Amino acid sequence: MTFRDRRSQDEGRPRRGRPSSGVAAWRPLDEALAAYVAGREDALLEMRTDVGGHEQVEVSLFFRDPAEGAGVERRALEECRGRVMDLGAGVGAFSLPLQRRGLQVTALEVLPTACGILRSRGVRDVRRGGLDALDALERFDTVLAMMNGVGLAGSLSGLGRFLAALMDHLATGGQILADSTDPEPWRIADDGRYPGEVHMQLGHGGSRGEPFPFLFVDAETLGQVAHRSGLTCDVLAREDDGRYLVRLSAQAF
Repeated sequence: MTFRDRRSQDEGRPRRGRPSSGVAAWRPLDEALAAYVAGREDALLEMRTDVGGHEQVEVSLFFRDPAEGAGVERRALEECRGRVMDLGAGVGAFSLPLQRRGLQVTALEVLPTACGILRSRGVRDVRRGGLDALDALERFDTVLAMMNGVGLAGSLSGLGRFLAALMDHLATGGQILADSTDPEPWRIADDGRYPGEVHMQLGHGGSRGEPFPFLFVDAETLGQVAHRSGLTCDVLAREDDGRYLVRLSAQAF
């Protein structure tokens, strides 16, 4: 996701300090999804960051078919192969078209309502949780981390650990397909942080979750961290708003 108004001086933006990374921080998204499937087709998810980003997202976005679009998401679907892990699967925007294509898909999702929706929409292998929901020996030909999936690293210092955790479940010759958004266009006064290190807060229906750390990273920096982690990094697609798709794969020695 991107923020159209990152520089707005919004008084309700989340404050820095003690961000949460647990399921409770994402609960407003689960509530918004529940509202949508209950018939609230106008349901909105509020997204704020502590650098001034503020956006109202239509929940119908999570039920889209990326194959009908263009750019980063369609290219990601085209590049998937073999057994696929869909990390943060949401309600199946990527899992479903890949499954229809005949690929074996494992959908990982921490939110209970989202897991129920995944199953009701026909995703066959749904695991509630993150990478901890996998068997230690499970391996995938494609690890898919979309919707600014790199953001789950939380911070630049955590990016290497995040990539290493994904590599632990990568089959020989496998690939990680992930996207992020270049944060440089909304850089504000230097406060000691990398500009893409934000604290995000979700809201729905007047309630808000706890702020949690999220990372937007430029492609060059991502490539440097990937290289140190033993991965090659190839940019496959870019969009005008700075969003881009990369393929990460094990370096050949």
